Amino acid sequence: MIQVCCTAGMSFRLSGRSTMLLKQASGLRIVCRAGTLWISEYRRFDDSVLQAGESVTVGSDRDVVLSGLPDAQVALIS
Repeated sequence: MIQVCCTAGMSFRLSGRSTMLLKQASGLRIVCRAGTLWISEYRRFDDSVLQAGESVTVGSDRDVVLSGLPDAQVALIS
């Protein structure tokens, strides 16, 4: 697992079975540029699955885990 402090403007690829932990992600918009992306917020019961072109904005300061299903191109936007 890769762990980063949210860096807006960052773009990366999550290949099969790779995960990324985002800390202090409040207000960050997560964009799936290609592939399929799974998003899970700590202590939240509903996960999100994004397809290419879809995005979600993190509404809390909880930790967020990202994973490609199986691969995803991801951008983080403030």
